[in-house]
Amino acid sequence: VGRGDAPPAPPAPPARARPEAPPTTHSVAQPGTAASPKTRTNPTRTETRRKPAAPRLAPLLADDPGLGASVTAVRGVGEKAAARLARLGLHTVDDLLNHVPHRYRDYSETVAIADIETGRDLTVTGRVVDVRSARGKAGKQVVWVLLEDATGRLRLSFFNQPYLAKSFRPGSRIAASGKVEQWGGRAVMNGPEWEKLNADGSTSGRIVPIYPLTEGVTQRFVLRHVQSAVSQFADLLGDPLPVWLREEESLCTRPDAYRAIHTPQDAAERDRGFRRLAFEELLGLQLWFRQKRRARRERRTQALDAGRGAMDLFLHSLPWPLTEDQRAAIEEIAADLSVATPMSRLLQGDVGCGKTVVAAAALVQCAAAGAQAALMAPTEILARQHVQSLGALLEPAGWRTVRSAEELALAAGHERVMGLLVGGMRDADKIAMREAAAAGGVRVLVGTQAVIQETVALPEQALSIVDEQHRFGVMQRATLDGAADGSPVQQGEGPAVHSLVMTATPIPRTLAHVFNADLDHTVIEQMPRGRRPIETEWLAPDQRERAYAYIRKRVDEEGDQAYIIYPLVETSEHVEARAAVEEYERLRSDTFADLRLALVHGRMPPAEKEAAMAAFHAGDAQVLVSTTVVEVGVDVPNATVMLIDGAERFGLAQLHQLRGRVGRGSKASMCLLVTSGGGKVAHARIRALTERIPDATVEGGTRLRNGLELAERDLELRGPGEYFGTRQSGVLDPFRFARLSDTKTLAAAVRVAERVLDEDPQLKDSRHGGLARLTRPYHEGAARK
Repeated sequence: VGRGDAPPAPPAPPARARPEAPPTTHSVAQPGTAASPKTRTNPTRTETRRKPAAPRLAPLLADDPGLGASVTAVRGVGEKAAARLARLGLHTVDDLLNHVPHRYRDYSETVAIADIETGRDLTVTGRVVDVRSARGKAGKQVVWVLLEDATGRLRLSFFNQPYLAKSFRPGSRIAASGKVEQWGGRAVMNGPEWEKLNADGSTSGRIVPIYPLTEGVTQRFVLRHVQSAVSQFADLLGDPLPVWLREEESLCTRPDAYRAIHTPQDAAERDRGFRRLAFEELLGLQLWFRQKRRARRERRTQALDAGRGAMDLFLHSLPWPLTEDQRAAIEEIAADLSVATPMSRLLQGDVGCGKTVVAAAALVQCAAAGAQAALMAPTEILARQHVQSLGALLEPAGWRTVRSAEELALAAGHERVMGLLVGGMRDADKIAMREAAAAGGVRVLVGTQAVIQETVALPEQALSIVDEQHRFGVMQRATLDGAADGSPVQQGEGPAVHSLVMTATPIPRTLAHVFNADLDHTVIEQMPRGRRPIETEWLAPDQRERAYAYIRKRVDEEGDQAYIIYPLVETSEHVEARAAVEEYERLRSDTFADLRLALVHGRMPPAEKEAAMAAFHAGDAQVLVSTTVVEVGVDVPNATVMLIDGAERFGLAQLHQLRGRVGRGSKASMCLLVTSGGGKVAHARIRALTERIPDATVEGGTRLRNGLELAERDLELRGPGEYFGTRQSGVLDPFRFARLSDTKTLAAAVRVAERVLDEDPQLKDSRHGGLARLTRPYHEGAARK
């Protein structure tokens, strides 16, 4: 496979970005003064603000931030409109108010038609020359509008909106805004936003919010009902931030903030609104995390200092030298375990950096001090892999590894026993393992979520380790940190256990300190000596066959295995990308018809998915076709090639994580990235992954970027994305308004959270009642878990 940059692919439509982060400096606005004029102009009409009418379905308190009444409480929203809004997931007034624009369109900045450039998102103004309705080849109804200014003409097209033909009159003047594309050799603006010009030929001069949509729901429809909800309900929102805090941080009120993001008079007002709501989100989360951290430090657990000698002996018995980073991590964790204050630490490091031996050292120290420990992995096959890799480290030190009732019986009376507990075991084995753990016969219990079920008790547990902690989240993580009898405890109650959470997912430092503010952080950046780097190449679409030939060579001639990764499970008419299911069928019937292929994706039943992964791990399958479900997966030392088809659709950290599935053995490994499109940002991600950077400390003087460097670069290129989305992190809702690249607002939230909790740790003071409400959803979510 050749080296070098791939030829630039045709640019795909740019991702719709969220609004720009609020500027780092803001003019001081007195609370309540932003967006204060009594009469406001919106893109479609001028209205006089009225006092909010009482909702029809339920009384809403002024301090109730939920506004949980149905959208039908909003003026103008009937049952039919509610059904359309429900297709966007908008069911309540709160949903409407928090349907955040993902960008804004500025109608005040226009371009002459003669100066338009294909691929650009822009606004033009002109006179309607002609309006026609037609039916396209696919049966879609199309309204064509020919727009003219003094420099030229531009065609506008509107699909499946036949009623618009009556909205455009020849001779009328409008502004149209959207992306210009080439169609049939001419420039066309498909599905633009538009508005009628004022009598003097000018636009409204306003920036207009553009909302996420779904098929059959238009911008005008959403805009009308969101603005109606703001007009009717914004003043009922109340404000959880005390006056002193708003004044000190130059923040507008919550009602004014919602008006500013949905009906901004200008960009400065919009930015003030976003900054206010972003600060509120960040502050609520930071208050909760820091309350957890403080409460944990007030609890007591077993000091495991008696096990340090055994841990030192274990380390001296290892047949290879540890890296400096590994030694530092082990020492930090050992020191934490040696005191009665519960450890709460995040261990982060690239795949292959040696986190397993660090975890093994902690387990040895815990068991040698007479306590029990639990280790939880996100999948059954990964839990089994942990037992295998830990067993290889611990068995030379006198440990016994048990996976069944029969093995438990043979290990009876042995002091150092590590057991496996996963859902796929026989019932008799699970019962025997639970009984042995409850009786103290199993000192280390490794498993999936099965280890946190109510039927599992570790009466002498003093340590919990969670692997790939973002797959479980804050709430499940807290459940593993149970009471001594194995039952979950509420924050601040009962005995605690030492907690270590591990991840190979590269986390930018900013995100780590936001979403893991309750944890101390340890990072392993060094790789063990002899670890071979994974060569990474960028290929154009017409080089795909060469990639297939390379895979065949490695599999046929060298007996290796390969991954082929796709961004989609099934083909979508809305996304131009290859999909795992269809490509699996094509590859096994054509390209690799003589090889053994397996398929795995997230929609498969768990048992089928585990079986496919197990077949690949055992060598029964030579090529594994998959989506990103293998991002955190089993170690297959014989897997030496990965082809990621549609690499432009993945983030940098995700690509790096996927790449880490190969190169687990002694053979040279290769990761091939095929791109079929993508814009400048996507190509910058691929370049960051494939280019070598100077490093005098390595052979050859250059190296690929490590995971942490790539994660930081990814954050710069695309923002926080889904590093820690709701379902991954355990945080109840993703940030709607906060941008983690806005370090000034983040720093302010951290500073205020620490200051408030120094003064009032439990937020019991009446002055902090609103701040306590900001943390309530997180506390309630933890209690439900």
